[in-house]
Amino acid sequence: MKEENEVTVETSYTLEELKSLLKKNNFKLKETYDVNDIYMIDKNYLKEKDHLKLLNHSLLLRHIILENKEKKLITKKEKVYNKQQEIIKQSKVDLKVQSLEEAKIFLEALNYQELIRINDHLLVYANDEDELCIQIVNNKHIYIEIESNCEFINKVYNTAKEMKEVFKKYDIKIKNNNYFAKKAEIELIERRI
Repeated sequence: MKEENEVTVETSYTLEELKSLLKKNNFKLKETYDVNDIYMIDKNYLKEKDHLKLLNHSLLLRHIILENKEKKLITKKEKVYNKQQEIIKQSKVDLKVQSLEEAKIFLEALNYQELIRINDHLLVYANDEDELCIQIVNNKHIYIEIESNCEFINKVYNTAKEMKEVFKKYDIKIKNNNYFAKKAEIELIERRI
């Protein structure tokens, strides 16, 4: 599995306020794309009360829609948390598929069922120093993610602390001072209410 590191925060800014803040700090839009995920869970885990454990047992049917191409994948993510629920290690592996509909039928035959859907509209911004990904999730929540390996600038963030400093540097306000917002858990909680 490919290991990666990231920090994700939820913000209370509107999209326009956030774009204005980024523009003021010389960020430019580098890429826009959509990721539509269907979380599939083995029915044997449906009674699991711990949302994070439940999500760790999920497989994602992932449809990535870029400007000039698309990808269809089955994705397995795994996250390890410390006592403060901060992500200390995460990895994922992707399997390309031709048809997500057929992949869903196949997983259902293996005792999986749909758990949640997450539709992400992503806007990647970068200036000469930093790269951020704005994520509008299910048209309800706005998150900002920083990944350790930047795609549009020559930079690698080596620690979560370095990534956290980016939010402070640009005075980006985040909800609950939480640098490890868990989008899927939030959607799962909202769905189960």
